[in-house]
Amino acid sequence: MKSLKKSGFTLMELMVYMGIVGIVVVIAGEAFSNSTKFRIRTDNMIKASQEAENVAMLFREDVAQMGAKSARKTGVADLGTEYGVKFEDVNENVYMHPEDYDPDKKDSSSFLLTNDDGFSDLTLRRIRYDDNGYFLAVEEVRWYMDAKNKTLLRSCSIKDVAEGVTISDDDPCKEGSQPVQMASGVTVFNVEAANPGVKVEKSQLFPPDDMDSFRLVPRVGDEGYAGFNAVNTAGFENVGGTAIILSGFYSNYRNSDDEGIGGILEATYRKKNQAFAIKNESGSAEDNWSTLCDSYGKMTLHPDTVYEVSFDLGYVGEYDKSLMFVPGMDHMSVGFRKAGSGDYAKKDGKIVIEDFMFFPPMDASRGTGKRSMRFTVPEAVDNVCLAFTFASFSPLVSQGKVIIKNVKIHQVATANYKFNGFDPELGANKKEKKNVKAFKLKLQVSRGAKNGGKGETGNVDLVVATPSNGPRD
Repeated sequence: MKSLKKSGFTLMELMVYMGIVGIVVVIAGEAFSNSTKFRIRTDNMIKASQEAENVAMLFREDVAQMGAKSARKTGVADLGTEYGVKFEDVNENVYMHPEDYDPDKKDSSSFLLTNDDGFSDLTLRRIRYDDNGYFLAVEEVRWYMDAKNKTLLRSCSIKDVAEGVTISDDDPCKEGSQPVQMASGVTVFNVEAANPGVKVEKSQLFPPDDMDSFRLVPRVGDEGYAGFNAVNTAGFENVGGTAIILSGFYSNYRNSDDEGIGGILEATYRKKNQAFAIKNESGSAEDNWSTLCDSYGKMTLHPDTVYEVSFDLGYVGEYDKSLMFVPGMDHMSVGFRKAGSGDYAKKDGKIVIEDFMFFPPMDASRGTGKRSMRFTVPEAVDNVCLAFTFASFSPLVSQGKVIIKNVKIHQVATANYKFNGFDPELGANKKEKKNVKAFKLKLQVSRGAKNGGKGETGNVDLVVATPSNGPRD
């Protein structure tokens, strides 16, 4: 008799199977839980980042307009229609301390910035305009923290209203309006004023002493350079003014009947014209460009500073030969040369500051007006003078005239600043508040915080330029 064979699991096999299934279920559950937590954390992080960025955008819009102080008036500019519309004088109420708005007084800025318990409190003023640029009111905006509830607030009030203008009842700046909550869960709200690297009243480097007049001295006596004429608008040499007329340029073109040479001269025979800008000192007629540059024109350029060279070009007339200027062939530029040698400023054989090219007016409506060039230097450059260089290759352009007006070199106050702990409310710094031209915002918003933790955070580091803060636009 055959024995029957039983099938199934032994108790030991069943226990092993159940153990394996349990481990799989635990691992799957943990994975699902971690996935859910990760999704929630990711959502919180996205929400926190979006809210921080949205708040920062609104903050930028407010702060960038700080100190806006002039508005359009009915009529045209005093100098004529070609100068555009008329603007009113500064509205003194835009300053936090209107009684001290004079630049020489203690505080003529448009903001107040304090810090308490690690949070900032910024109040600013600016003009509110209508759609056509006319004055409506002076607004005072405040950004501050409710530290207890970790809430960032913004309030607004009106300090001055234009005649005939009524502030509507639903205006956010209407008297009695409540602060608006900008963000909750704010763990960092820090606003830092930039330490002004350039004082507004000391920004002009050339002409020195905030003068408006200058001289242009032709470079003569050096190989490769030809003499030419530089006179002021009254026709006097060796005397400056706010405008200098240059003429008699050397021509690098010869007609075929001139010594048998036709076309552009070979490089060996080519010459250029160069004039150095100096302070409006008459000097001696015997003094050459090198002596005058060294005595009245040299300057030092520093790194980490933005400079701007600017000048105006006047229109001579429709028959002037400078209208024959050919871009890419003829050459006009402005740049810097070393006092004494007249060479470029160089480092390891390489030019530190290249010249800036420009072109003369093409007619009465094209090409006139201001030329401006901004630059920085990688290291200090000593004893350099501003120089204008011309090289004529077209047949007739050398017979023209160039009028250069209002030559200036400025340190650009709105582009030169550092964040190094400058406290604008400190007594010794208050007079410099008007020179603050930028603010840095550090903002952190938290979402999903539990048990006193920060949760997921959105962070913003933002620098906002404020060129209108202070006594000048």
